Amino acid sequence: MSKWYQHSFRRNLIDMHITDWNDQFLSRFDPDFYVDTVCSAQADAAMVYANSHVGLCYYPTQIGHQHKALKGRDIFGPVVEGFHKRGIPVITYFTLIYDDYQYRHQPDWRMRHPNGEGVAEASRYGLCCPNSPHRAYSAAHVRELCQQYQFEGIFLDMTFWPNVCYCEYCRKRFKAEMGSELPTTVNWENPVWVTFQRKREAWLNEFAMEITNVVREAAPGVTVQHQGSTYPLGWRTAVTERLAKASDYVGGDFYGDSLEGSVVRKLFHNLSPNLPQEFMTTFAINLNNHTAKKSPELLEAKASACLADSSAFLFIDAIDPIGTINPDIYKTMRCVFERTKPYERFVGGQQVQDVGIYLNTEAKYDPSDSGKQIDDPTLSWEAPHLQAIFRAARTLAEEHIPYGVFTRNSLGELNKFKAIVLPNMLTLSAEEADALREWVRGGGILYASGDASALRNDGQRQSDFMLADVFGASYEGKTAETFTYIAPTKAGEAYFPSYSVQWPLGLDKAQVIVRAHDGAEVLGTLTLPYTLPSDPRHYASIHSNPPGIPSEHPALILNHFGKGMCLYCTGTIEAADMHRDTFAEWMRLLAGPFSVSTCAPKAVEVTSYRQPDRGRMIISLVNFQKDLPNIPVNDIEVRADTCGKTVRALQLLPDEKAWAYRLEDDAVVFSVPTLETLRMFALYLD
Repeated sequence: MSKWYQHSFRRNLIDMHITDWNDQFLSRFDPDFYVDTVCSAQADAAMVYANSHVGLCYYPTQIGHQHKALKGRDIFGPVVEGFHKRGIPVITYFTLIYDDYQYRHQPDWRMRHPNGEGVAEASRYGLCCPNSPHRAYSAAHVRELCQQYQFEGIFLDMTFWPNVCYCEYCRKRFKAEMGSELPTTVNWENPVWVTFQRKREAWLNEFAMEITNVVREAAPGVTVQHQGSTYPLGWRTAVTERLAKASDYVGGDFYGDSLEGSVVRKLFHNLSPNLPQEFMTTFAINLNNHTAKKSPELLEAKASACLADSSAFLFIDAIDPIGTINPDIYKTMRCVFERTKPYERFVGGQQVQDVGIYLNTEAKYDPSDSGKQIDDPTLSWEAPHLQAIFRAARTLAEEHIPYGVFTRNSLGELNKFKAIVLPNMLTLSAEEADALREWVRGGGILYASGDASALRNDGQRQSDFMLADVFGASYEGKTAETFTYIAPTKAGEAYFPSYSVQWPLGLDKAQVIVRAHDGAEVLGTLTLPYTLPSDPRHYASIHSNPPGIPSEHPALILNHFGKGMCLYCTGTIEAADMHRDTFAEWMRLLAGPFSVSTCAPKAVEVTSYRQPDRGRMIISLVNFQKDLPNIPVNDIEVRADTCGKTVRALQLLPDEKAWAYRLEDDAVVFSVPTLETLRMFALYLD
């Protein structure tokens, strides 16, 4: 396998999802201008379209259907050749599943709703089922590309289920494998429905691996990357961490705020078989607006955040239908890359992630959907587990607690975390429960909440938490009240510095009712409002539901287990934006002090990477404010744990300028007088 990706941090892709009903479309496409323009931005790798969601190809093909405006002309090959002459590696873009041409011309291949109707009858995006003959078509298509052209990598887009498919191929396959019809009622506690979901995941992984193997057989050395933007999306896509095994490195395109970028890059760092991971985003505001541009300041902030997370950055442009490209976009990106390029030689290493947030890809659903039909328009697109992940991550990032995001693929590496958060994680497998239990027994610190581990990943609700022995608590039910409180005990006052028995912490959710095990320490107890919040006539206060009924039910429990311990909360504090300060304080009490800390404002994220082969730690500060351009931040103090090692030097990068510091106990403390967007330091340790 070529390792071109290890040294590439400035990548480009030009979207070319262009139809061919108009003879003017692509009539002005110039391969030389394309290559020259991309290179003018100082891009060091180029992703080039071989086909598109429209289903048309940009090269002469015996398998697919070429864009008719090209009249047999090859525009893919000359672009690839042009980049190679410049020494630029090429990643071929090929779309799977999203194939409008074949959807319209091969009705048998269509994804279908339960009523038999095609899923894209009122959509631009034709979707072909990977269980249909479109699977063999895609494999042949990819093989043809690999045999006809030389390139360094291939990006396989849209490797996910956009819909739950009920075509004849899915029906027959499920019947053959499971002996029953496809279920149409969503029910996360029904083994038949959950089995269908596990099958959808397995079928997708099988399909992805089949296409990957086609590439590896036809073009050994070519890297393979499947679209990864769906890892943090809901259950419909059926994407789990197992999909990463079909890729040589993980990446995806994202269009959200700085938090989204922070979370997915840290997820990809732990998920990717090889590094760096890749973060893609559009130069335009989003995919839907062809001309509205992101500001240079926003693009620089995103590119800087990528470097701070040791991630490659790929910017996406979109070609004009007639085939022209706006050169101003590349002038802007050149300016951005001129500012970020000098830092590239310092990135990489082992991410410092004192607190690990666990993303369970089998828990990406809303349990309140159970009982709804698959075509019910009220079926949720949200997943409480995913929401809790992002909210917990926001707290940790804003409070400057070094964090990472990981999946089942990292179960053998749990010792790299001081503490692990199970954010509103209802579902757990036996394998995961065993790994977490042994990690805590060996000295790990676990935080869990609510219904965590109450449901096995086959849909079977357990009579007690799968991790009840670790939690120090057993499940007994749930409150009827949907607004509840947690009151501190005497032993738990440090965990509730802003609350008391009279004025406890309020949650706008129900709480689990538990029984504490012998030896577990109760730090908080459940308090209920005077009346049921759902009662419209019987209430204490018309606007709210004040605390009124104390109880002896434990609500926050600290349990020592082996050499480690677990903090279990009956409410999902980590998912409550109003209680970020409380959750952060719990993390400090459990796992502090942390490897790196700072007094910087919340808009500044601090990340660090250990590079033992170079005897140093790289510490980066990124100022990424909501309203740009950034207001410079002054007088930041940073503290980094030396782990008992001798400090040789502290340098400001990229100039490697000696930087002043002082030693306090086993830590280096230094000041950053001014931070505009990015500051990077190298701390050298013996």
